[in-house]
Amino acid sequence: MKVAGYGLRHSDKLGRGHYGRRMKMLAPALLSFLLSSAAYAQPAPIFAIPITRQLTNGAAAAGQATGYNTGVGEFWVAFPGSIRCSGTWSVRDPNPTIIIPVTCGARVYGEAIVTRQAGFMTGSAIVALSNGKRGQFVFGDLSYEQAFGQGRVRTR
Repeated sequence: MKVAGYGLRHSDKLGRGHYGRRMKMLAPALLSFLLSSAAYAQPAPIFAIPITRQLTNGAAAAGQATGYNTGVGEFWVAFPGSIRCSGTWSVRDPNPTIIIPVTCGARVYGEAIVTRQAGFMTGSAIVALSNGKRGQFVFGDLSYEQAFGQGRVRTR
Protein backbone atom coordinates (compact mmCIF):
# COMPACT_ATOMS: atom_id res chain seq x y z
CA MET A 1 0.00 0.00 0.00
CA LYS A 2 1.33 3.42 -0.93
CA VAL A 3 1.14 6.49 1.21
CA ALA A 4 1.34 9.77 -0.64
CA GLY A 5 4.95 10.85 -0.96
CA TYR A 6 6.44 8.08 1.17
CA GLY A 7 6.32 4.84 -0.81
CA LEU A 8 5.64 1.66 1.18
CA ARG A 9 4.73 1.69 4.83
CA HIS A 10 7.02 -0.13 7.19
CA SER A 11 4.36 -2.70 8.18
CA ASP A 12 3.75 -3.60 4.52
CA LYS A 13 7.43 -4.19 3.99
CA LEU A 14 7.67 -6.66 6.92
CA GLY A 15 4.33 -8.26 6.31
CA ARG A 16 1.22 -6.92 7.97
CA GLY A 17 1.36 -7.29 11.71
CA HIS A 18 4.62 -9.29 11.93
CA TYR A 19 6.49 -6.67 13.97
CA GLY A 20 3.37 -5.58 15.85
CA ARG A 21 2.50 -9.13 16.94
CA ARG A 22 5.99 -9.70 18.24
CA MET A 23 5.89 -6.45 20.22
CA LYS A 24 2.43 -7.26 21.57
CA MET A 25 3.79 -10.54 22.91
CA LEU A 26 6.96 -9.01 24.39
CA ALA A 27 5.46 -5.85 25.87
CA PRO A 28 3.45 -7.53 28.68
CA ALA A 29 6.39 -9.73 29.63
CA LEU A 30 8.76 -6.76 29.70
CA LEU A 31 6.29 -4.63 31.66
CA SER A 32 5.71 -7.45 34.15
CA PHE A 33 9.46 -7.92 34.65
CA LEU A 34 10.05 -4.20 35.21
CA LEU A 35 7.19 -3.87 37.67
CA SER A 36 8.13 -6.98 39.64
CA SER A 37 11.77 -5.88 39.83
CA ALA A 38 10.76 -2.51 41.22
CA ALA A 39 8.28 -4.05 43.68
CA TYR A 40 10.82 -6.52 45.08
CA ALA A 41 13.87 -4.25 45.11
CA GLN A 42 15.67 -4.62 48.42
CA PRO A 43 16.55 -1.49 50.34
CA ALA A 44 20.25 -0.67 50.13
CA PRO A 45 22.23 -0.92 53.38
CA ILE A 46 23.97 2.31 54.37
CA PHE A 47 25.82 0.85 57.37
CA ALA A 48 26.36 -2.41 59.24
CA ILE A 49 27.97 -2.53 62.69
CA PRO A 50 28.74 -5.41 65.06
CA ILE A 51 26.93 -6.03 68.37
CA THR A 52 28.68 -8.02 71.13
CA ARG A 53 28.82 -9.06 74.77
CA GLN A 54 26.95 -11.18 77.24
CA LEU A 55 23.91 -11.79 79.39
CA THR A 56 24.10 -11.43 83.16
CA ASN A 57 24.57 -15.23 83.40
CA GLY A 58 27.78 -14.93 81.34
CA ALA A 59 26.41 -16.39 78.08
CA ALA A 60 28.10 -14.79 75.09
CA ALA A 61 26.13 -13.16 72.28
CA ALA A 62 26.93 -11.52 68.96
CA GLY A 63 25.00 -9.90 66.14
CA GLN A 64 24.70 -7.01 63.76
CA ALA A 65 22.81 -3.75 63.34
CA THR A 66 22.10 -2.65 59.76
CA GLY A 67 20.66 0.67 58.61
CA TYR A 68 18.95 0.98 55.22
CA ASN A 69 18.40 3.89 52.86
CA THR A 70 14.66 3.64 53.58
CA GLY A 71 15.25 4.94 57.11
CA VAL A 72 14.65 1.56 58.75
CA GLY A 73 17.25 -0.08 60.95
CA GLU A 74 17.25 -3.81 61.76
CA PHE A 75 19.29 -5.68 64.32
CA TRP A 76 19.73 -9.27 65.37
CA VAL A 77 21.63 -10.90 68.21
CA ALA A 78 22.21 -14.64 68.52
CA PHE A 79 23.07 -16.63 71.60
CA PRO A 80 24.94 -19.81 70.54
CA GLY A 81 22.85 -22.87 71.31
CA SER A 82 19.95 -20.70 72.39
CA ILE A 83 17.69 -17.97 70.99
CA ARG A 84 18.04 -15.32 68.31
CA CYS A 85 16.50 -11.92 68.97
CA SER A 86 15.74 -9.08 66.57
CA GLY A 87 14.09 -5.69 66.28
CA THR A 88 13.72 -2.59 64.14
CA TRP A 89 14.06 1.14 64.71
CA SER A 90 14.04 4.40 62.78
CA VAL A 91 17.56 5.24 61.64
CA ARG A 92 16.47 8.87 61.34
CA ASP A 93 15.42 9.15 65.02
CA PRO A 94 17.53 12.10 66.29
CA ASN A 95 17.42 11.09 69.98
CA PRO A 96 20.61 9.68 71.51
CA THR A 97 18.61 7.23 73.68
CA ILE A 98 15.86 5.13 72.15
CA ILE A 99 13.75 2.14 73.22
CA ILE A 100 13.50 -0.69 70.71
CA PRO A 101 10.98 -3.57 71.00
CA VAL A 102 12.75 -6.94 70.83
CA THR A 103 11.32 -10.30 69.75
CA CYS A 104 13.00 -13.66 70.25
CA GLY A 105 10.79 -16.22 68.55
CA ALA A 106 7.08 -16.56 69.25
CA ARG A 107 7.13 -16.50 73.06
CA VAL A 108 10.00 -14.29 74.21
CA TYR A 109 9.88 -10.53 73.84
CA GLY A 110 11.23 -7.48 75.60
CA GLU A 111 12.86 -4.15 75.01
CA ALA A 112 16.29 -2.67 74.58
CA ILE A 113 17.21 0.74 75.95
CA VAL A 114 19.85 1.89 73.49
CA THR A 115 22.17 4.82 74.16
CA ARG A 116 24.03 6.06 71.10
CA GLN A 117 27.12 8.22 71.18
CA ALA A 118 27.80 11.15 68.82
CA GLY A 119 27.43 9.98 65.23
CA PHE A 120 25.07 7.16 66.35
CA MET A 121 27.46 4.43 65.11
CA THR A 122 28.69 3.49 68.58
CA GLY A 123 26.83 2.87 71.81
CA SER A 124 25.44 0.47 74.37
CA ALA A 125 22.18 -1.27 75.17
CA ILE A 126 20.53 -2.74 78.23
CA VAL A 127 18.05 -5.48 77.34
CA ALA A 128 15.30 -7.09 79.44
CA LEU A 129 13.36 -10.10 78.10
CA SER A 130 10.05 -11.62 79.18
CA ASN A 131 11.77 -14.90 80.15
CA GLY A 132 13.69 -13.03 82.88
CA LYS A 133 16.99 -12.80 81.02
CA ARG A 134 18.78 -9.48 80.96
CA GLY A 135 21.86 -8.35 79.14
CA GLN A 136 24.22 -5.54 78.31
CA PHE A 137 25.53 -5.03 74.80
CA VAL A 138 27.85 -2.69 72.96
CA PHE A 139 27.97 -1.85 69.28
CA GLY A 140 30.35 -0.10 66.92
CA ASP A 141 33.83 0.77 68.22
CA LEU A 142 32.88 0.88 71.89
CA SER A 143 34.33 -1.79 74.20
CA TYR A 144 32.29 -3.37 76.95
CA GLU A 145 34.61 -1.96 79.61
CA GLN A 146 34.23 1.58 78.22
CA ALA A 147 30.45 1.32 78.42
CA PHE A 148 29.94 -0.65 81.63
CA GLY A 149 33.26 -0.72 83.52
CA GLN A 150 35.29 -3.78 84.49
CA GLY A 151 32.57 -5.69 86.29
CA ARG A 152 29.05 -6.53 85.31
CA VAL A 153 26.44 -3.87 86.00
CA ARG A 154 23.26 -5.22 87.52
CA THR A 155 20.28 -4.45 85.28
CA ARG A 156 17.66 -5.61 87.70
